[in-house]
Amino acid sequence: MNIYLINLDRSPERLARMATIFGGLGLDFTRIPAVDGAKLIAEGKLRQPERAGLIYQLGPGETGCFLSHRACWEAIASAEQDHAAVFEDDVHFGSGLVELLSRDDWIPADADVVKLETTRVHTLIERKHVQAPAGRSLKRLRAAHTGTSGYIISKAAARKLFDLSKDFADPVDQFMFNPACTGWAHLTTYQLAPAICIQDMFFEAGGVAGRIASTLDNERPELKSSKKKMSKPLRELIRPLQKAWWFVDSRMRGLQRLRVPFG
Repeated sequence: MNIYLINLDRSPERLARMATIFGGLGLDFTRIPAVDGAKLIAEGKLRQPERAGLIYQLGPGETGCFLSHRACWEAIASAEQDHAAVFEDDVHFGSGLVELLSRDDWIPADADVVKLETTRVHTLIERKHVQAPAGRSLKRLRAAHTGTSGYIISKAAARKLFDLSKDFADPVDQFMFNPACTGWAHLTTYQLAPAICIQDMFFEAGGVAGRIASTLDNERPELKSSKKKMSKPLRELIRPLQKAWWFVDSRMRGLQRLRVPFG
């Protein structure tokens, strides 16, 4: 399948790093020049969404990121191959990438997107699984698990997302992987487990930032709960009850709550 890599013109060191990784694995890739939010401002081309976003207000970097993924979707929708892989340029890979990307007969027929990454947050996936290459499995994703640093998308889904995002107001990872947003409702999404890629900011244990500085962190506000903060003793009392409820509820629905591992 085709491999697309999103990379800013002003980040040649990232391109060189990814070219070394892919070259060492014997994998060819197509570079998609990322849309630079700073240039959108300088050229007076920064679009304003026609509607309010559900998550948070898009900044120029997030807008450029979304437009970059749309460029990938447009290219994939026009290509001959049934599936393609999309990566951002700050990812780390686990073992077995060549085996995973050298064929697509392991991808379920109903899969629009296969999420290849983890962001080390809790999510819900189905317990029923499909075997995947490199000793991994595929399970339907049933709750939010954002991040667009690595995914496989079908040609049909790429066209669908490109058309649905003509008027976008949310970050691209929320648009695709958050049930509250538009894209999710039109996709059948599978999660690869263990994940085979992870963004640098989540790479080191405990989610400590790694060596590649994010270009979007200053545009992503910490999402605060509208509920009043509980006292620590009350939180400690409620936590095991919440975990018990999550366990029972997910079991009854045939789901599993976990942090998708990376390896």
